[in-house]
Amino acid sequence: MKKLRGILLSMTAVIVLLSLGGCGTKVNTKSPEKITKSLIEAYTKTDENAVKKCFGMDKKDKVSSELKTEIKHYMTLFEAYDAKSVKFTKCESLGSFNGYELMYAIYTLKKEDSESKTTLEIPCLSVYYVQNNNKKYSIVQAKDVTEEMSENSKKEFQKFMKTDEYKTYEKDYKQFTRKNPSYEEELTNLLEQTET
Repeated sequence: MKKLRGILLSMTAVIVLLSLGGCGTKVNTKSPEKITKSLIEAYTKTDENAVKKCFGMDKKDKVSSELKTEIKHYMTLFEAYDAKSVKFTKCESLGSFNGYELMYAIYTLKKEDSESKTTLEIPCLSVYYVQNNNKKYSIVQAKDVTEEMSENSKKEFQKFMKTDEYKTYEKDYKQFTRKNPSYEEELTNLLEQTET
């Protein structure tokens, strides 16, 4: 009986260890939408290896100083949000430009507010260029966004601002800031503290 209990305990320990081994963010490179969502989930979980993978890099690849700065900036931002989960409302293309897909994602970050014991639901919007490398999609690094790409994204975003999706996001964000008037200032203060 003791031997059987020992075997069961050992098997349980192995199962727990195996299940914990896959706790990193899953990165899906199969479509522009999936890689965009993967990046936001990786930032939300502050999973730097998954973020690098979203940029088309392996763990072993040397990261440029520009990309390190970009990742650090967004990691700091998402850490300041202190969100525990993300829920996507919409993730679609704003159009193609020179072989790149301009993607937007509207999502809600959920943050537990320990003081009021409530969950804050923070409306967010992100825009990225995505590239296709042999049917594997990756996010374009900020340093690789050309002036033409930047001008195109401004033009497409101005069109997007007239859509119902954007107007709904804007209304939700304004409602959030009215209910949480100190949130933006607190976020700015947190970001300033982490940059010094």
